[in-house]
Amino acid sequence: MTLSRFATNTSKNFSNAPREATPAGVTRADAIVGPTLEVFLHEVGHAVFDYLKTPLMGREEDAADQFAAFLLLQFAKSDARRLIVGTAYAYNVDASKPTTKKNPFADEHGLPAQRFYNLLCIAYGADSKLFADLVEKEYLPKDRAEGCEGEYKQVKYAVTKLIGPYIDPARAKRVREKRWLKFDVQ
Repeated sequence: MTLSRFATNTSKNFSNAPREATPAGVTRADAIVGPTLEVFLHEVGHAVFDYLKTPLMGREEDAADQFAAFLLLQFAKSDARRLIVGTAYAYNVDASKPTTKKNPFADEHGLPAQRFYNLLCIAYGADSKLFADLVEKEYLPKDRAEGCEGEYKQVKYAVTKLIGPYIDPARAKRVREKRWLKFDVQ
């Protein structure tokens, strides 16, 4: 992704961010910080795959989405939740409005609705208690939720097996223990 495309994607998220918390509890900060960090981590995923020559089965864009979702879930639970719901808010486009892309099915990225459900599924699979309301409020259909633990385990296994050997466990522990985000600062 070029820097100008990144800026366009993130500035679009700013204009679409709610002024007040949504009925689902998504704040303006969630809708800005979540997608911005997700785009960054998605691109880091591409860099990691290239640098480590990581074998991928399936589309690299889907793998980068999974990599980003997995890393978002490594933050403190309260931050992870806000990052996930903020990113989901950005993906949850109105499907009744026509897309401006000539053929969205030919794009290397999944459709926003697919990315929305994949993100929620990975989050729910990682922590079904923290994200239980996603199923209760039917943001994530129950029939999809049934397989989410397996989807999360598949992503976790891939990251652990393919990327884990290059991560210093002690340093990773220190990184996970630190609070990196301050959502409520205006």
